[in-house]
Amino acid sequence: MKYNHLIIIAIFAAVLMQGCDLEQDVAPMPSFIGESNTTIAELLAMHKIGSVDSYDSIPVGSNVVITGVVTTSDEWGNNYKYINIEDETGAIQIKINNTALYNKYNVGQRVYVKCDGLVIGDYRKLPQLGMWANGQMQPIPSFKAYLYIFPDGAPMAGENPIVMTTIPNANDIPETQYNRLVRLEGATFVEGGDATFSEASAATSRDIKMADGSTIVLRTSNYATFANEILPEGTGNITGILTRYNNTVQIVINGTHNLESFTMPLSYQTIFSVNYGNAFNEGWFQTGDGNPWQALTNSSFNGFVNNPAAGQDNWLVSPAINLSAAGDPILSFTHRAPQGFNGDYMKVFYTTDYTGDVNTTQWHQLPLNINNGEASSVDELFNLPDEARVPGFRMLFRMTGNPSSWYLSNIKIEALAK
Repeated sequence: MKYNHLIIIAIFAAVLMQGCDLEQDVAPMPSFIGESNTTIAELLAMHKIGSVDSYDSIPVGSNVVITGVVTTSDEWGNNYKYINIEDETGAIQIKINNTALYNKYNVGQRVYVKCDGLVIGDYRKLPQLGMWANGQMQPIPSFKAYLYIFPDGAPMAGENPIVMTTIPNANDIPETQYNRLVRLEGATFVEGGDATFSEASAATSRDIKMADGSTIVLRTSNYATFANEILPEGTGNITGILTRYNNTVQIVINGTHNLESFTMPLSYQTIFSVNYGNAFNEGWFQTGDGNPWQALTNSSFNGFVNNPAAGQDNWLVSPAINLSAAGDPILSFTHRAPQGFNGDYMKVFYTTDYTGDVNTTQWHQLPLNINNGEASSVDELFNLPDEARVPGFRMLFRMTGNPSSWYLSNIKIEALAK
C-alpha cells in the first residue's frame, strides 16, 4: 500500500510539472535593464574615415551604450549578416555572424548595444560596428552577440525615412546620414523593364536616375529572393538604406515591397515541368511499336531517351496540361541526337483536343530548330498560339526508325504570372 501511495504522488507531481511547462511556452518579452548614454552620432565621431579601411577600438570599461530601431531585414536575402539601427542623430551597420537575423531583430525592434570591446570602423568608407581582424571589419561571432546586443520590447512601426529628391556627391553627404532609412522620390530605373535586379553570378549595381538628373546605384545581392525579377518601369518611390562604396552612393532595399508607384513588369513562371523519375506514373505514356521510350535520372542525364529500331514508330505523349489561364505560354526543351539529328524521323506535335486515341486526334507539328546531322544539344523554344490555352493541352514526341538515339530534357512550359 505504501508503494501505491508513492506512485500516485509521483503521477500527480508529473501532471503539475506538465502544467508549469505549458505556462512557460510563451517566451517573455525581451527587456533591457539600463539606458543608453551615447547617441549614434557620438559613436560615429569616435572614428575618422580615411582613404583606407580602418578602425578605432571602444575600450572595455568605457561603458558606451547606444540604442536604436532596426531598419533592415534579411528575410528576403538582400542583407547578409548585419542589421542597421538608427536613432534621431544617425545610423550604424552592426555586423553579426549569423543569418535569419529578422527572427530576433526584425524591422521596428528597439535594441540596446553595449559597445565596450567592439570597434567602430569602416568598409570602403561605410561606417560599421563589429570586430577587426585580418585588416578589415569582421562580424561579431554569433555566440557572443547576446553579450553586446539586447532587444527591448516588441517591434513597433518602422522609422520614418529621410526623403531625398536629389543625390549629392558621396563626400557631400553627412556621415550620420549613411546607413539611414531613406526614401527616394521621383526615381526611375535606367534599365527598367529590361534587366533583372541582379545577375545570377554576383551582386549587381543598377542605375537609378532622379528627376533632376542625379543618379544613385541600387545594390542587390544575387542571393536575394527577387534577384531574377525584372526591374520595374516608370517613375516611383524607393525606400531603403543609404550606403556607399568608396565614392559611389548606393541604396539597398529589404525587398520589392519597398518599391511603390512603379509599373511592375509581369514575369514568367514555370507552370509545367517533368518529374522524370516518376513520369510514367504521372500521366506520360507511349504508344506505337519498336523500342520504348525510357525515363532516365542519373548524374549525367535527367530526361527521356529513345534508342530506335529500324522501321519503328513510337509516340511519347504528355499528360493533359491546363493552359486555360496561362498568359503567353512558352514551351521549351533541350534535345540531342548523338549520331546526328534527322528531321524526317524526329518530330514534335501538340493538340488541344485529345480524343483518347492518338490516331484519331488532330496534331499540330512544331518546327524544330535543328540541322540534319547535327550532334550537339539544341534548345528549343515555342511561343504557343492562343488556341493552345485550353485545359487539355498535350504534347507529343514522335520517333520513327532512325539510327540515332534521341535525348529529351528540360521539358517545361512557362507563362506570364497574373
